[in-house]
Amino acid sequence: MLAKLIVAVALVASFQVVADEAATKVTGDQLRALVTGAKVHHTNSFGSERRWVDEPDGTLTASTTNKKHGSAMSAPATASGKWFINDADKYCIEIDWKRELEKWCATIVKGEDGTYYLGKVDPARKIEFAK
Repeated sequence: MLAKLIVAVALVASFQVVADEAATKVTGDQLRALVTGAKVHHTNSFGSERRWVDEPDGTLTASTTNKKHGSAMSAPATASGKWFINDADKYCIEIDWKRELEKWCATIVKGEDGTYYLGKVDPARKIEFAK
């Protein structure tokens, strides 16, 4: 039984390595061209669907379905914010929602199928950039 479990874990780990290896990190001028002026669509870990445009001046106005705070308080919302690329070539977001400041930076990777992700190839970390 233990041997089967070890093989199963090794198999899952090998699939993760393959998925990570299949991704290409987007950096420098390529990253700037991808995000500047792009319409962004992202669903966060709470299931809130969010959209914004990365304006060339570094500003954005985001909208969300706001599923984080439960059904009684999950009315759609909008907020202003900013985006930038930091010195480590990470895509950074700061959005001043009424309830909290959302602030994060992530490496953008491109999967073999052309889909973009935050940090690693994982459907839960998908982010879309459209022009």
